[in-house]
Amino acid sequence: MAKVKQRQLGGLPPKYSFMINPYPEERVSRCPLCDRKTGQRKIPILIHVNPHHLIALNYTCRYCRDCDLLVAHKHEIEYYLTALFIEQAPDVIGNDYLAVGTVEKSVWKEGLKQNQTSTEFLPHTSDFATHYQDLQLTRAGYYQAGQKPPIAVPPPAQDWVKINSNQARIKR
Repeated sequence: MAKVKQRQLGGLPPKYSFMINPYPEERVSRCPLCDRKTGQRKIPILIHVNPHHLIALNYTCRYCRDCDLLVAHKHEIEYYLTALFIEQAPDVIGNDYLAVGTVEKSVWKEGLKQNQTSTEFLPHTSDFATHYQDLQLTRAGYYQAGQKPPIAVPPPAQDWVKINSNQARIKR
């Protein structure tokens, strides 16, 4: 069987594994993979928002050094994206988005001073090595031996929802 070469967006080799926590009331103080304590890492995360927006968001993630895993909190990312697009393109709010990788910090800082095209900063971008699905927590409670606890359903988004132009506002 022939190996299939995986397409790569960035010019740098893949780095970090990535997971999103969809539960706003829960914090990740321990790694969901190895159960060791996590630290913090502030890093520019490259986010693609449909249909054609690439955003580099300097965001503080929980970080497990042993698993090389970044964990981001969905409601915080959506709040920042809403704050960004509320002025520039309110019709984009509520569209699908995907965190695709990280950007070198020096290139991200240059982008704050002057706008850059994707051809200028993509060579300084690295994809995520592994994309895990959203974090899933089990519901607390007592269960009989051998019974698996059900998965807790995360609440719906509050900031990142489609709005009318006359409803444009940020809650918090």
